[in-house]
Amino acid sequence: MIYLVYRMRLSERSRRNMKEFWSWLEDRERWFYRDLPMVREVRWYYSVIGDVYTLENWAAFDDEAAWGEYRRALTTLKVDDSWESQRVSQEEWWDFLDTRIVTDPPVPVGFTRDTSRPPR
Repeated sequence: MIYLVYRMRLSERSRRNMKEFWSWLEDRERWFYRDLPMVREVRWYYSVIGDVYTLENWAAFDDEAAWGEYRRALTTLKVDDSWESQRVSQEEWWDFLDTRIVTDPPVPVGFTRDTSRPPR
């Protein structure tokens, strides 16, 4: 699994209107990813200590080929003026800080605790 990670700092507008921002983000995520089936999973992380008002978006892909499909699909979608206009409206809500690609390690490390079962 590989992950495309975007890091963004919330704009002044977002910081003044957090309820409106979170609502916009929910709508934007549904809109943005609906035509990108090669994205397996999307996770969001929000910094509350240290680099506050910073969001990370982690989009998961099966492999580099799926990430390549994503890049090609974006190129096609950006040609649509209406789609592109909606995409760039994100600049009202955040500023991009950086982007990186990370991958899972080659060995099975890490775990998730099953919180649905009571502890023994």
